[in-house]
Amino acid sequence: MTDHLPSPSLDLTQERIGVLLFNLGGPETLDDVYPFLLNLFSDPEIFRVPRVLQPLIARVIARRRAPKSREYYRQIGGGSPLLRITLEQARLLEEELNRNESGTRFSVQVAMRYAPPRSDKAVQALLDFQPDRILFLPLYPQRSRTTTGSSFREAKNLLDRVSPKTPLWTIPAYPVYPPFIESLCDSVAEPVRGIPLEEPIHILFSAHGIPEFFVKKDKDPYQEDTEATVQSVMDRILNLFPDRKIQHSLAYQSRVGPLKWLGPDTRSELARVAQSGVLNVVIVPVSFVSDHQETLYEIDILYRDLASDLKIPRFLRAPSLNTRPLFIKALASMVREKTDVLPGPCSPCPCRCGACPARSIPDSKPG
Repeated sequence: MTDHLPSPSLDLTQERIGVLLFNLGGPETLDDVYPFLLNLFSDPEIFRVPRVLQPLIARVIARRRAPKSREYYRQIGGGSPLLRITLEQARLLEEELNRNESGTRFSVQVAMRYAPPRSDKAVQALLDFQPDRILFLPLYPQRSRTTTGSSFREAKNLLDRVSPKTPLWTIPAYPVYPPFIESLCDSVAEPVRGIPLEEPIHILFSAHGIPEFFVKKDKDPYQEDTEATVQSVMDRILNLFPDRKIQHSLAYQSRVGPLKWLGPDTRSELARVAQSGVLNVVIVPVSFVSDHQETLYEIDILYRDLASDLKIPRFLRAPSLNTRPLFIKALASMVREKTDVLPGPCSPCPCRCGACPARSIPDSKPG
C-alpha cells in the first residue's frame, strides 16, 4: 500500500475515500498463539460469560487451548498466512480502485480483530490520508455479530472518539453480490473441470460454525446469508455444467466448547456423503475468503485424512479466493457502487446482528 501521510504535493481537491478492510487475524508465529486466543476469548460477542469474570476465564481457556493450537499452526508452517494475504488483498484493491478516471482517490488499510494490525493503527492511517469519508468493508461475505458486528463495533467506537465528524459508510456483507458469486464459482469450477465428465460429484460447502442460539435467540443472519450464498453459487454452477451430475450440501466446521452449534458438522456430513457411494467430493470454504488455519489445517489435513479413511477416491478443495483477480475486482466493484450510488451512509441493519453500525442520519438511504 502507498504512504498515506499527507505531503505538500497532495491534491486535496480530489474526493478522498478511506477503505477499512476487516478480517479476524491470526497468529503469525507460534509465540503469537496465546495472545491471539486471549483476544478471541475476551470478546463478549464470541464468548459470553459474566463480564466481571471474562478476563479471568479468557486467560484460563486461552492457556489451556494454546498448546493444541500451536501444534495446528506448526503443521501449516509455524503460523497463519492470513495477515500476509490480507495485506496483499488491500494493496491490490487499492491499485484497482485508483485506476478509475473519476478523480476520486482511495486508501485501503487493514484492521484485524484479534491480532495486529488492530483498528487503532488502521483508523489512524486512514485519517492521515485526510479522507472525505470512510467505508467499512469486511472480508466476511456473510453477516454475523460474531465477525462483522464485532469488528465494525470496535472500529466505529474508535472512530467516534478520535474523529466523530468523519462520515462513515458500511458494506455489511455481500452473500449474493453477483461479482462475488462469480469469483467464488470460478474457484469451485476449477476442481470440477478436473473430474471425468461421466462421474458424479458432491460439492460440500463448509462454513465456520457459530453457536445455534445466536441464530435462534439473537436472530443472527449468518445461517440465512450462508445458505443464500450456497444457493447462488449452485444456480450458477449447474448452468456452467449442465451435463454433469452434481449434488451439494452445506455443513459447518470449527466447533469449540460444549454448546450446540449449527449443523450438520463437516465431519459427519463428509461421512454421510461417503456412505452414499460418491466418488468425487469437492469441498468449498464458503465463509472464508482467505487461507488460514481452518482451510490449511482443518480442511487440507484433517478432512483430507478423514476422506481417505472413508475411502473417498477423490477429495478436492476449491482454492480460497485470496488474491484471485475476480475476487479483487468484486471488492472494487462493491466499493465503487457504494460510493457512486448512495449519497449518505446506510441505515443500521434491520436485524439484530449489529453488523451495520452506521450513524443515523435523517436523509440517509438504506444500504
